[in-house]
Amino acid sequence: MSLLSALVNFLVRAFRNSAQAILILSLLFLSVYFCSSLRDISIYSSALRSRSLTLWDLPTDYIQSLNESINKNIQFTYNTSNLTTQIPRIIHQTYKTDEIPPQWLSSHSSCKEQNPTYIHMFWTDDTARQFIAEHFPWFLPTYDSYPYPIERVDSIRYFLLWHYGGVYIDLDVSCQRSLDPLLDFAAWFPKTQPYGISNDIMASTPRHPIMLKLALSLQDHKGRFGTGYTTVFWATGPMFVNGILGRWFKAVGSGEGEGGVRILPPMFYDRTAYSFFGHREGSSWHGGDVIIAKWAYGRLWWILTVVALAPVVLIVVGRMTRRRRDKEFYSCRV
Repeated sequence: MSLLSALVNFLVRAFRNSAQAILILSLLFLSVYFCSSLRDISIYSSALRSRSLTLWDLPTDYIQSLNESINKNIQFTYNTSNLTTQIPRIIHQTYKTDEIPPQWLSSHSSCKEQNPTYIHMFWTDDTARQFIAEHFPWFLPTYDSYPYPIERVDSIRYFLLWHYGGVYIDLDVSCQRSLDPLLDFAAWFPKTQPYGISNDIMASTPRHPIMLKLALSLQDHKGRFGTGYTTVFWATGPMFVNGILGRWFKAVGSGEGEGGVRILPPMFYDRTAYSFFGHREGSSWHGGDVIIAKWAYGRLWWILTVVALAPVVLIVVGRMTRRRRDKEFYSCRV
């Protein structure tokens, strides 16, 4: 007799009400599932930390010069043009048309000003679709069938980076300095708080396998997941990328080499003296559902913990309540 069969028989004997036994089994299954999810999140978070870039992963003389400018409160000057790079000096950005909204003009211009030698490739809805039709015609039916335009905006960036390489930057992200020191890594994504990574900025070499994996996985994740925001979040956006990257780390292991992936820490883009990026007002496509989704995402650990423990608590409370009622019943009979 298997362990599962023995457990089922035990529960059926322990609870004469078969419906109650089934309920308890279901609750136990959910508890195990969510405990497993917590474990996966812990392993993934550890993997992100182990692959996080530090200041000392950047050129030593660059950091020394930057520290000197910070300590002495003087203008930072450093010639980055002689730095070796794996990632090509290309910046990709997208919008519906070539008329950038006023609130994003300054951030868009800053990336050109800070990186004047880069090739700046600006993609509209029309040119993005032409790119897919020309280079990845097998994906065009999926691309055209997305119910939300932002899904096309998300998906195109993975194909662009796989095909050309370079740095993808959302229009609401500004550039604080030259990106050259970040280009000597095969690929990177930015860490977000409190969990996972984002896809608003990211970079890779041409033909990097993680970008190929992301592009090839889009069709398997196509569908609707509740509201518009959660659909985008899971089908093409940050949660989609986190899921693929988590499985990638399990398969590949190391963050080094041609297939390596590194993580950009918050200090490199979160209003610090070492930031390469800044953020402006953005996310114009979000609806009211974003408030609930972001609240839940920001408390993912707590939610999974509560859900994992809830079945155990319910079982214990239920048994205590039943025993108390049985005790009261027998005391009344006496």
